[in-house]
Amino acid sequence: MKNINIFMLVIVVLLSSICLFAEGIGGMQYGSNIMYNVSVVGAVKNPGVYMLPPTSRVSEAIKFANTLLDTINVPVHAADNASKRNITLKRNEEIIKLDLLRFLVLGEDDSNPYLKDGDIIIVPAIKKQVHVYGAVGNRNDEELNNSIELRDEDRVFDIIELVMGIMPSTDNRNAEIVRFIENSSKTESISIDLEKIMEDPESKENMILQNDDRIYIREIPEYHNKSFVTLIGEIAYDGTYAIENNKTTLLQIITKSGGPTEDADLSNAYLQRISEEDLREPEYEELKKTRTTDMSHLEYRYFRNKLTEEIGIFAKNFDTLWNNKEIEYDINLKDGDVIYFPAKAVAINISGEVANPGLINHDSELNYLEYIELAGGITGKAWKGKIKIIRAKTGEWINPNKNTKLYPGDTIFVPQKERFSYYWPHIKETVAFVAGLATTYIAVKGIINP
Repeated sequence: MKNINIFMLVIVVLLSSICLFAEGIGGMQYGSNIMYNVSVVGAVKNPGVYMLPPTSRVSEAIKFANTLLDTINVPVHAADNASKRNITLKRNEEIIKLDLLRFLVLGEDDSNPYLKDGDIIIVPAIKKQVHVYGAVGNRNDEELNNSIELRDEDRVFDIIELVMGIMPSTDNRNAEIVRFIENSSKTESISIDLEKIMEDPESKENMILQNDDRIYIREIPEYHNKSFVTLIGEIAYDGTYAIENNKTTLLQIITKSGGPTEDADLSNAYLQRISEEDLREPEYEELKKTRTTDMSHLEYRYFRNKLTEEIGIFAKNFDTLWNNKEIEYDINLKDGDVIYFPAKAVAINISGEVANPGLINHDSELNYLEYIELAGGITGKAWKGKIKIIRAKTGEWINPNKNTKLYPGDTIFVPQKERFSYYWPHIKETVAFVAGLATTYIAVKGIINP
């Protein structure tokens, strides 16, 4: 029994020793007490020697040297121009060239190795660059430009990889390199075939690049153009419809949408365009910068009319187009067009100097004076002689009489009397002109008959 106890005690001691030994080995290999001595020098904010764990990579050491506070009064270098592609790693007698950008963009593990004790990392400043414009994966939305550090012997394919490749919309046959000639400001243009380069990086098209080369990668015009128009109102299936810009016609899209409903007022349906090239009116823009007192009479009338007109109204021949399918009234649609199908009007609008302006149900037996009476009659400010009927269908202003027929949607407008002061400047001008003529006449008469 005593021998058994001694044997068990020996086993426990041996096991404890093994556990302690294993824990010590593990601590030496993986414990937090094991650190590597790594130097980071060059274009970093805080060059120096750092203690880093064995699981660190080169990029982490550089990041550490750029973020650590300067507490030992070493010179602080500008790191904004620090290289990512021409890093040098000194490891004992070995010199290793590293391209961290290929690790960051393409995930190339060899470009960002794990550190070893005694490593020296040299970060130079960027000295050479190329610039890539256009349809590439890593497009800069503000400038459509990527500036990529250049390494010796870099070719077009290498740089295309670092901007995440070309887009499906790229015009592969219409790319070019613009290169400075020697040390002058003159340039030359070199056409390149991206299709050949991407298919075979060993092709002659894949040329070696030079400092400040600009690579222009253009897009196919109208590639997968996502143009659409919107239909609103009394249409079978309103909503948004895809079109081919400047090719799909109004009649085609109305047919596709199921056509107008029975309640649609096709005589007042219209298309509103928002494209700037169709809305540009240089004369009107110039008049907006001009004082009204400096305008001619016609310019002022034109200016006032433009202020009240609806912008971009393009067509009002929907009735003829849809019911008679007369092609001459059809138009090509543009991206962003909005097509309105209002419901048929059932009322007359009374506007201006009446007691109760607003809508009154249409009655074909009534004339404009009877409608005004239904609206409570005219006010004391009304200008009876200037009452107008505005046709809903054409926008025409007409002078009515008792026999003038009114249609749903028409407007009866009763204007306010103009104040005398409105005419006074014109009256003064007229009086001054007449007085001038009279003075001239008297003077001339005095000369002729002294």
